Amino acid sequence: MAYTLLGGVRVLEMALLAPDLLGMHLADLGAEVIKIEQPPDGDYLRAVGGRKLAGLNLMHLRWNRGKKSVTLDLKRAEGQRLLHRLAATADVFIDGLRQGAAARCAADYERLRAVNPRLVYCTLSGAGTSGPYAALATHGVAYDAFAGLAPPVTHADGSPRIPSYTPVGMLAAPLHAALAVCAALVQARATGRGRLLEVAELDVAAAWQAEHLDAALNGVVSAIPDMIPAVRYQYYRTADDRVVLLQASERKFWRNFCTAVGRPDLFEAKSGRPAGDHARGDEALRAELAAIFRTRTRAEWIALFIAHDVPGGPVYTADELLEDPHFRARELLFAQDHPVAGHVRLFGTPVKVDGERFAATPAPAPGEHTAEVLGGTLGLSAAEIERLRAEGVV
Repeated sequence: MAYTLLGGVRVLEMALLAPDLLGMHLADLGAEVIKIEQPPDGDYLRAVGGRKLAGLNLMHLRWNRGKKSVTLDLKRAEGQRLLHRLAATADVFIDGLRQGAAARCAADYERLRAVNPRLVYCTLSGAGTSGPYAALATHGVAYDAFAGLAPPVTHADGSPRIPSYTPVGMLAAPLHAALAVCAALVQARATGRGRLLEVAELDVAAAWQAEHLDAALNGVVSAIPDMIPAVRYQYYRTADDRVVLLQASERKFWRNFCTAVGRPDLFEAKSGRPAGDHARGDEALRAELAAIFRTRTRAEWIALFIAHDVPGGPVYTADELLEDPHFRARELLFAQDHPVAGHVRLFGTPVKVDGERFAATPAPAPGEHTAEVLGGTLGLSAAEIERLRAEGVV
């Protein structure tokens, strides 16, 4: 089961694609997250993308895990009334739709605050609710392109292309939002008053460039140094044709390394440079280190680093990471049986809670919990729910 840190907290989520992650983080911590979806198909994250299992997007299996799904036609007045009744019972509301969509569904902050003054309302969107780009349609790479995190590469024909890179804005924004929601919940519990929160994926991607931006604002040159010339802080190829990272910048760590490999002469000859420059541009030293690292396997180097207190680590592809002994020991994966996808192994959460072990219920089908929630939470009878279903409201 999920952790119990947010046990007793009820969250209503109206979100598509990456903003689903905010609800996932809260569900992982134990909140009851009710995903409100448009019937009949709901969040199209289930169907898009190339990484699928039994026809379901793997991102859906992770991002929507631990949630309940209720389908409500929010284009209809009766659907909106049901949403307002649910909002009256909730602690948190997530608006993870494009700017203006929630208002068209009578799910904007002002209307929901009127039925529940203690509601914490968080809007998570691409460009935010203000500024000239507020109405700009965006997807994942747009946030990192905006922030300079995905600069174009030049194709053979001279045209600019999207680089291979790890997304930041779409993955990190829900984490910022989850932090804000938890803080606002503490205040709401103390004061009885909710808050309106806003997180934009463009803003969060820009935050990943904060050190560079701070330097530019204050006229500081070379805020983020180019690591290619670095020597004592660099990648090296090993005897088994793998790659390892050496980070022996500080004098004490450089001494430890040189002693461990039986080369005290390197320490005496190459220890006078300041730690911050990582012996940058010392190509003679780079050649010496390249030859040294070719004498042991990657695993042997990691063992040496641990034994002799030398900072560094293995350099992996994502597939290789799954076999790493430290990764396995950290218990970051969990297994579940999904009614469609079958037996699934997924990445869990990096959060560890003493005395609890993480798991999660499977990502739901559209409307899977409609009867449960409308009956159990709002007290609707089976006949009423059947009428709503027959009329297409749910």
